[in-house]
Amino acid sequence: MSYRLKAQESLPKGIKRIATEEVAKAIADFNQIEELGINVAVHQARKRLKKTRAVIRLVRDRLGKKTYKSENARLRDLGRNLANLRDLRVQIETLDNLVAYFDTVEPETFTDIRRELRVDYRQEYQKIVNEDVTKAIVKQLEESKTEIDNWSIGSDDWSTVDKSLKRVYQRGSKALHQVISQPAAENFHDWRKRVKYLRYQLTILAPIWTEVIENYVAQTHHLTDCLGEEHDLAVLQELVTDQPERFNRDNKLSVLTTLIDRRRQELQSTAIVLGQKIYAENPENFVDRIGSYWEIWRASSK
Repeated sequence: MSYRLKAQESLPKGIKRIATEEVAKAIADFNQIEELGINVAVHQARKRLKKTRAVIRLVRDRLGKKTYKSENARLRDLGRNLANLRDLRVQIETLDNLVAYFDTVEPETFTDIRRELRVDYRQEYQKIVNEDVTKAIVKQLEESKTEIDNWSIGSDDWSTVDKSLKRVYQRGSKALHQVISQPAAENFHDWRKRVKYLRYQLTILAPIWTEVIENYVAQTHHLTDCLGEEHDLAVLQELVTDQPERFNRDNKLSVLTTLIDRRRQELQSTAIVLGQKIYAENPENFVDRIGSYWEIWRASSK
């Protein structure tokens, strides 16, 4: 897998390679929309953008404020431009998965709601498949790829990434405490973003000690999956309750929201327990420990 540092390359070289590869893959996704299909292309490209932003955040303190802000904003905005199509597609899948999870619910129970969701999806689909839209996105990605070549990151030293990794871990820990004290949908969504950055950054660093760090990656992946499903249910719930004239024609809306509430509570409980394990360490101790692995790995790679 290429989204990882290599033993025989310097840290700056590895970081630039990883970022370049992810942006290049996102460009390829859009250039292959007809072959991949719009849903696959958008899903893969959005994932590449998030992974590239995680790279940027890992060397945030070395890039400089101007470069960090401009590149992070560019990739963030591109991702947002694609978010509506993804959300509308996922809302249909979320409804289907919810019905499948509660096997006492008949599949046809929410047929009318599903039909309305399909209408919204088709409208957004037509916007994204517009050739001018995809060309504009590719142009921005090409500019980002060029900018990566000019990054000045620093030396092949743990200090290049330690402050940034600590910040990401610390913010994830803080977000965990926030959802415990205030379990609002937006707080769980913010926490998920923090966990995802940690997951991707640990993936990059996994070769330092594969057996140990890959387990962290697996657990953070599981956590982001839980939080992702929770978020998708929250978005679906907000959409249907905000438009009862569309989604309550057969008086099934209260049944749907009850099921959503039950499933969200289950996911929130699972996520909090797992999160408390992942964020059990003091941020400074966590980063120092990973840094110790780094020093041993680097010494053994020479």
